Amino acid sequence: MKQKKNTVEALGEVALRRAYIREVILENFMSHEYSRIPLKPGINIVTGPNGAGKSSILLGIAVALGQTYTERSQKLSDLIRRGEEAARVSVIFDNSEVEGRRPIPWLTSDQLVVTRYIKKNGDYWHYVNNRFKTKAEVDHLLQQLGINPNNMLIIMHQNMIEQFAAKSNIEKLKMVEDAVGASHFRRRIIEAEEKLRNVQSEAQTLKRSLEEARTAVEYWREEYEKLVKKKMLEEQKKKLEIELAWSEVQEVEEDIYRLQEKIEALKL
Repeated sequence: MKQKKNTVEALGEVALRRAYIREVILENFMSHEYSRIPLKPGINIVTGPNGAGKSSILLGIAVALGQTYTERSQKLSDLIRRGEEAARVSVIFDNSEVEGRRPIPWLTSDQLVVTRYIKKNGDYWHYVNNRFKTKAEVDHLLQQLGINPNNMLIIMHQNMIEQFAAKSNIEKLKMVEDAVGASHFRRRIIEAEEKLRNVQSEAQTLKRSLEEARTAVEYWREEYEKLVKKKMLEEQKKKLEIELAWSEVQEVEEDIYRLQEKIEALKL
């Protein structure tokens, strides 16, 4: 139970630390000549008549963050306002400090501005807080923030609802986990489980090696005892051989002594 509580608390901390979109700036983008759309934390509702540019706000966010899907065109250059050569879309994340903490801890600025420029010839480039960044760098940055622009639950256009409904339950679960930041913890759990399996495998290998070592030690202990016993027996054999030799010498000497006595007796 304690571990579940810690996981929930951790998810809550991630949610609290997440930066929200404070403002969207559209310049020469679709029907917008120059528009600044301020937003607040929580739910924001944009209303207006058809053709007023409501959907293009969401599309602008998608383009700025690098979403691969565009519902209105096949090319990004088609999103440039008619008669213009370039467009600029910016998404401003709030990073204000609250109680000594920032949603993006490693950024000291009160805001994170992700900007994408689009030219009529098809070229585009990115800026983050007025510094040039590659697409890969922007993707990595958004990944650090827990934002996947290609997740339907992060940015869902009008005709995506049917696509989401057609997804399998597993695919929907992955999208939900990715959207709320739980996928990060799932990856960490999977990595931890993989490490645990590796440690267990290494432990089994070490256990087998230890058993083999014990068997080898027992074998060599027995061999050592045999060797010691063999040396003892060899030493005993040598002693017995020496004793036998001395015994034989004594017998010969005694025989010689007796013969000498007999010889002496015959002389008399």
